[in-house]
Amino acid sequence: MVNEQTPPPDRAPRSADSLPQDFETALAELEDLAGRMNDGSLGLDESIALYQRGVALAQVCQQRLEAVEQQVQVLQGQLLQPFDDASTRDAS
Repeated sequence: MVNEQTPPPDRAPRSADSLPQDFETALAELEDLAGRMNDGSLGLDESIALYQRGVALAQVCQQRLEAVEQQVQVLQGQLLQPFDDASTRDAS
């Protein structure tokens, strides 16, 4: 007997150990999960599993954003000068 609430294999939530490590893939999957949860057709167990997966995906996105923010701060410190410093050097 097949449970009607069981998602098709291609729509089943993946395990936490197979989380995407890039921001774009994690965000796309998170958006897909949110859409599936919003349509109201999921059973309780699947909703909980998708919620847990969504939390893990959100953490991946947050970690990637924090890493990129740090990279931008390093680049700004190394490559960019405030306009005031450049105009002071030109005036001397």
